[in-house]
Amino acid sequence: MEKAIGIIEKKIRDASWEDVKNVFDTFRHLAATLKQDKENILYLIEDKLGMLCLKAKEMVKDFEEKEIQRTKQCLHDFFGKSPDTNSTVLRNEMQKIIKQEIGKGFDVFQNDFERAILKNMQETVDHLLRHTRDMIREFETALEILFEIPMGQFEYSMDIYKDGNFYCIVQEHTTTSGNKFHSILHSFLSQPARRKLVLHEMISEIASNVSSNCDRILCDATSGICATIEYYTRQLKGLGNDPIARIEQAMQEGITQRSAENGISKLVHRKLLTA
Repeated sequence: MEKAIGIIEKKIRDASWEDVKNVFDTFRHLAATLKQDKENILYLIEDKLGMLCLKAKEMVKDFEEKEIQRTKQCLHDFFGKSPDTNSTVLRNEMQKIIKQEIGKGFDVFQNDFERAILKNMQETVDHLLRHTRDMIREFETALEILFEIPMGQFEYSMDIYKDGNFYCIVQEHTTTSGNKFHSILHSFLSQPARRKLVLHEMISEIASNVSSNCDRILCDATSGICATIEYYTRQLKGLGNDPIARIEQAMQEGITQRSAENGISKLVHRKLLTA
């Protein structure tokens, strides 16, 4: 790049004034086009990864509904197989079942969900990176033609798997009935009625437990997707800015040298360039 900068300075210093003005105009057009192309890609990444957030929400919601029904069925099955178990033991055993089933269900879903989301994210990023590299190559080619010199290659890649930070913490089912109303009610109920009340309470807790874990998974996934969008945006906004700034500086330096050699003020040259 350093060699190219020196050649650009000399080209601006030695070329005819008409050629200098054409170079300035063309370069400004190329820089503006690159900026617009980057903005278009930023719009695409926000749109496509934003849609992935909706897909993640749908996946979690579908799992939540199925997991609640599955865990409820496990409790019903246990309830039916334990007709002689008193309400206290029944409650303790059901709490163990809920904790075990939620942990098992979420372990399987978490792995499948993370793989699916990360795969979709990587495919989206790879697709847009190909557009980005094509855009940069076109910009480089245009600069090489404009200044008649080889330009250094811009490399740009991104592997989201290295920064993947999705995780799920399964919330333990620890809710117990300490409600005075329930305690008083239990004392007046028969053992079969107490058992049914315990089943009703445990089933009510399942939905809350599963939903809280689903909310955590969705929050982690959404945060990861948004972090990817922010990272991509930050990287893409800066892409090409340094060579553009250095070329502009080289062109201005060529104008300064040209002005000094011709005895014309730099301000006059700048006015002519913007005319």
